[in-house]
Amino acid sequence: MTDPSDIDPSAALSEIHRVDRRVRRDRWWPVAAAVIMAVYTAAFYIGLKAFPEAADGFVLPGVLLVTALLGLIAFRRRVVDRGDTRREEMTVWTSIGLAVVTILLNRFVVPDGLTPWVVLVGLLPAAPFLLLAWRITRR
Repeated sequence: MTDPSDIDPSAALSEIHRVDRRVRRDRWWPVAAAVIMAVYTAAFYIGLKAFPEAADGFVLPGVLLVTALLGLIAFRRRVVDRGDTRREEMTVWTSIGLAVVTILLNRFVVPDGLTPWVVLVGLLPAAPFLLLAWRITRR
């Protein structure tokens, strides 16, 4: 054990500031992941309803791109808080539930083509990810 009288106060304060900067810098990775998921989810549902003929050419490359970006972000995140994990899981399940609502609305209610209704309904499954990003930035 280190004797408390051997600790240099300025070195200890310097170390505290260094760790604080690293924690604050690393906090933005989950925000980036949530924003990427929000943008991709909204673009996916809006694109499928507004431009169904072009969906075949964009779905697989989009999934691969988002998977690569999220993989990079997961690699960069060294430590994940349990509370963050629970919030992220709840966000994913909420988005899946809203995706089911979006699919049903797109199938039976919303007209084809790029309309304001397509955009609003397409934003439904993205909203939980935007809320998660906002909550993380407010901590």
